[in-house]
Amino acid sequence: MEPQHAAGRGVTLPSLLEPARWQRLQDHFSSVLGVAIRTVSPHHELLTAPSWPPSADPDHVIASLRVGEELDMLLPPAALPQDIATTTTTLGVTYAIVPIRTTAAQIPAYFLVGPMVVGVREDESPFRERIQAMGADPNALWPVVVSLKLFTFNSIRSALNLLEEVGTSLAQMAYQSKQLAAMLPDSGRINEAVATYHRDRVYNSLLEAAALVTKADGGSVMVYDPQDGTLKIKVALGLSNAVMASTHLRRGEGLAGFAAAGRAILLLDDQADARLKGRMVRRDVVSSLVAPLTTDTEQDPIGVLNLRTTNPQRRFTTEHVEMLRQLLELAGVALGSLRVAVPPVSAPASAAPT
Repeated sequence: MEPQHAAGRGVTLPSLLEPARWQRLQDHFSSVLGVAIRTVSPHHELLTAPSWPPSADPDHVIASLRVGEELDMLLPPAALPQDIATTTTTLGVTYAIVPIRTTAAQIPAYFLVGPMVVGVREDESPFRERIQAMGADPNALWPVVVSLKLFTFNSIRSALNLLEEVGTSLAQMAYQSKQLAAMLPDSGRINEAVATYHRDRVYNSLLEAAALVTKADGGSVMVYDPQDGTLKIKVALGLSNAVMASTHLRRGEGLAGFAAAGRAILLLDDQADARLKGRMVRRDVVSSLVAPLTTDTEQDPIGVLNLRTTNPQRRFTTEHVEMLRQLLELAGVALGSLRVAVPPVSAPASAAPT
């Protein structure tokens, strides 16, 4: 059997994760990104109800843009995609497919993201001329296309990468926990090790996505250690292992502690006020973003994301703050879901996750 056919066989996503919980996760992602999201099987079956942002008129968008026709382009049965893929229709709207894996070779489902506009939105006059030449009605289509969310290439790439990591982490954790429970009935500690592994993957993916979208030189994700009440670096870009191992901050200490205590994203540069400048240790850093990391299941921050740049030509802006806010919300929902995605080991195999 060819690998692309094997990718869709085996376990199904609904058999691993409660559909209602996955629906809530998908709905939240759609709301955060401002774009429609569907979860589909390799055979084009809808596994959840489509999620639409609050501002959308789904029936009108579906009819005007012929939503659904993109499935054959993105999910051809003879060659199922193994990686994130996109397609842009003749109407100028883009769709993306994001694989959700349970193993390296097994993809039981995909996120289907879109319609959206990526890059530069086409001006009205050339759009109308092009659509009219196609024999379609530009008066009907232009308002629909204008209503779609506009993404830069970097911002949608970072969001899709994080969606892939989130979906795959949840699916893999549920799959691995079921496998372990079948082999080792008393596998509570192993389950926690699996959960820790996948949380670390989300931290790493969040940092990579955030650095990509902001063009940061480096950064880190710090997480509270409940045993000693300090922030410790979990993953980092541009820091040595020695610095990672030796950095510990108590609540309220440093910029990270200040951001966590205030529960707000800090944008820092040489214009920062005195109370924040005093906490800026590295003098070569010209701009920093420091943001609390929370989950949708806990009120208190569980950690902090730090980003930095030493290039005066690449200072962070309020636009970067908004991009970062979206990524943090996606990661927060994922981290919260990782805590509840796997049913207790003692529960019957047919029991729903709690």
